[in-house]
Amino acid sequence: MNSIIRNSKLTFLITILLPVLIVLNACTNQTDVTEEKDKEIVSEASKEKATLVLKNGIIHTVDEAKPTAEAIASKDGEIIFIGSIKDVEKYVGDDTQVIDLKGKMVSPGFMDGHIHPPGLWISKLFAVDLSKLKSHKEYIQAVAKFRKNNPDAKIITGTGWLNGQYEQPDGTNPGPKKEDLDVVVSDIPVILNSIDGHSVWVNSKALEMAGITKDTKDSEVPKGGMIERNPDGSPRGVLREGATDLLAGVRSLFEISEEQYREAFLAIQEEMHSFGITGIMNMSGSEMSLKVMNQLEKEGKLTLRVATAITFDPGTQPDKAVKTIVDARQKYNSDWLKINTVKLFADGVTEGKTALFVDPYTKNAGMGHNHHGEANWEAKEFNHMVSALDKEDIQVHFHAIGDGAVKMSLNSIEKAIKANGKRDSRHTITHISSIQDSDITRMAEMEVIASMQPFWFYKDQYYELEKSMIGEKRALAMYPTRKMWDSGVTIASSSDYSPTPDYRPLNAIETGVTRNSPYPKEQDSDLVRNSSQALTVEEMVHSFTKNVAYQIFRNDLGSLKVGNKADFVVLEKNITKIDPKDISETPVVYTIVDGKIVYKGK
Repeated sequence: MNSIIRNSKLTFLITILLPVLIVLNACTNQTDVTEEKDKEIVSEASKEKATLVLKNGIIHTVDEAKPTAEAIASKDGEIIFIGSIKDVEKYVGDDTQVIDLKGKMVSPGFMDGHIHPPGLWISKLFAVDLSKLKSHKEYIQAVAKFRKNNPDAKIITGTGWLNGQYEQPDGTNPGPKKEDLDVVVSDIPVILNSIDGHSVWVNSKALEMAGITKDTKDSEVPKGGMIERNPDGSPRGVLREGATDLLAGVRSLFEISEEQYREAFLAIQEEMHSFGITGIMNMSGSEMSLKVMNQLEKEGKLTLRVATAITFDPGTQPDKAVKTIVDARQKYNSDWLKINTVKLFADGVTEGKTALFVDPYTKNAGMGHNHHGEANWEAKEFNHMVSALDKEDIQVHFHAIGDGAVKMSLNSIEKAIKANGKRDSRHTITHISSIQDSDITRMAEMEVIASMQPFWFYKDQYYELEKSMIGEKRALAMYPTRKMWDSGVTIASSSDYSPTPDYRPLNAIETGVTRNSPYPKEQDSDLVRNSSQALTVEEMVHSFTKNVAYQIFRNDLGSLKVGNKADFVVLEKNITKIDPKDISETPVVYTIVDGKIVYKGK
């Protein structure tokens, strides 16, 4: 009997333990194999010497598999090693450039998910730059000076005036007057774009040449546009949104040459690198811009990774938009330049009273008691366009400021999904100043990307106008990024330069964390907006790197791992450990693109 029991116990133990021992042995053997393979990989890789090695640093990879490292090596524009100081020495040869970081921080290169190059550089080099000026008087003086220095000009153009300068005592804001420009220039047209790009200030000559008079009917203005008028109905001198299209014939007097565009683009490219930017979503997708960048690439002078969007206005037939994108990507697509995105404007801007909101504007908008703004497109036409683009695997980038425009954009995506099936479309809504909670959920469920501008997350130059137009409570509640991030929405950060005059990512990262001004003269002031919606430094870095790379379909960018492009930025300090108020003052030491140093700080 005891023998039977002992045999039963032995059988039981064998039954239970034998599989475990087999698994443990297999794991041990697998570990040995893995270690041997790792040694073989290091041994093989070490035969290939790097062209560039950065070591003794704090490397934030934005790669979950290996979040931090001490050293990184690249060759032929790709990362070939990331790991310890000890192991990187195997990649150092006689011709390897080695940089001792001495504790400095390395991040994937910053990427701007919505920017308009050459931005203000056209005005800086060839027109009137108002972006640094602070008063109406300075604007007028700048126009007068330009005319004096360019007596043979046929037209004067420029960019950068602020709507906020022109708020009236009753809270309304009709913008500046044509007569003030007439005083300094009356014989040739003057056309000045506001800093946000949604309004234009003109003199009387420009209005005359465009045929815009007291008798011009609102029905003659393109949908979503507005002519600001005096009490007697005469044009005041400001055109908003689609109404600026009425100036097309006059604008043609100012023609930027291809060579001038090239000069301006090279200037902004150099400036971007000084900010640590290595890649962008280019929203200025003109034929000239594509042609210039393509030529620069051929010459080896394009040192930014560029994805480009082409804008189509209401009335455009979907087949035309599809053909334009297909032709452009066949003609230009490369490792440096990619085109597969269409930009559509769902609405305008709050300060222009043209953003589309679910709830109405306040009386200060001067548009009555039930003004919600107006959609730029008819809903049926808009939905048809989005579905047609989605069907051809073309990404749509929606401009939507108000919560009504966000809802309209999401509705169109929802209809496209129903018509075409779910796909990896990575459709993107940009700005999203206001959004309803239910639509945050919808964004996450449909995997719609949010291209946000952290530069606007505090009480910035637009805040007072927003407060006047929609009320303090709604203005303070704008940009609910914490809620969006936690709900699963992918936030890809951007600047919207030049409507945003600043586009330095470190300034935006600080603002995203503090929800306060990043500028030394202001950052101790109470300019905080909606502090509960702040993100962490790590999340903000993620939003300016990996998330933008995801937005533009570049899985080889945005994180530092073997096989990815060698695009990174070196910062003087580890911004994840310092006081957030010091992030904006952190110097960029190096910007590296394709394994080559394109910027070296002082």
